[in-house]
Amino acid sequence: MIIISEKEQVNRHDEGYKSLFSMKENFLHFLKKYIGVSWADNISVDDMEKIDKSFITPEFKHIDSDIIYKLRFNNSDVYFYALLELQSSVDYTMPFRLLRYMVELLTDIFKNTDENERKRKNFKLPAIVPIILYNGTDSWNAVRQYKKYTENYNNFGNNIINFEYLLFDLNRKDKNFIKSTRKLVDLMFLLDGLRGEDTDYTQVPKLIAEYKNDLTGTDKTVLFGWVKHILIKGDMSPDLEEEFKQAFTEGDESTMTHAIERMRDDWLDKGIQTGRQEEKTELARRLLKRNRPIEEIIEDTGLSRREVESLQSH
Repeated sequence: MIIISEKEQVNRHDEGYKSLFSMKENFLHFLKKYIGVSWADNISVDDMEKIDKSFITPEFKHIDSDIIYKLRFNNSDVYFYALLELQSSVDYTMPFRLLRYMVELLTDIFKNTDENERKRKNFKLPAIVPIILYNGTDSWNAVRQYKKYTENYNNFGNNIINFEYLLFDLNRKDKNFIKSTRKLVDLMFLLDGLRGEDTDYTQVPKLIAEYKNDLTGTDKTVLFGWVKHILIKGDMSPDLEEEFKQAFTEGDESTMTHAIERMRDDWLDKGIQTGRQEEKTELARRLLKRNRPIEEIIEDTGLSRREVESLQSH
């Protein structure tokens, strides 16, 4: 089960990774390469089933979204519960959140199992393997075992609840290791590493051009949506989007670079305009505090009467 949790760009980043991991091949590649558990070696896409349900508890609906996978392993079911932390800081409540989500899932499975089956002596609930995918700037230092989130856990041995989640910390993963295979998941992880205030967007077309011969048409569709909505935050004019999409589909580095340069110019222009508007607004606030007449404020700032009056009412 993949739980995608976000506190920044909630819908955009969520949907980008949701599209990525909704493809069985991508999740299986992630599981085998990045989680690296030996028992996953013999799992194939034919053993996987995507479950279209959500088990997020109400208080986390605004930051979490989930994808659920059930895998067939040794003639029994196992659920993968991977949580993607798309935030700038570590959430130390994660062990408890994981527990709640896992209980929600197990409760649903139990309720939907025939009562006679549940009463059998050999009935067992399926295994759940919790995994956290994290892309924050700080190293993940939350406790990995649930018992360590419990007061005085050392005094109670095996008599208390415990599990240990697996962790994939994207920003601590060696870039050469990520580049060792050429799948869509690898490319998106590399692109995710470029995000930030000082993003060098010229690296985007270089990476895409490197991988273009290894991606399917479906891969490119998913990747384009991710780049548009997450990496460059969907801030594109229709004509620029068409230009970029065409270059993106063809994997043409020079055309993508040109489109990104145009986007960067647009952002700078918008930033200047936004800055000027903020300066005008701040000046108007100061003049209002001095009880200057509205007509004078309009003349001095260039704001409209409605804009000045809205500031006055706050």
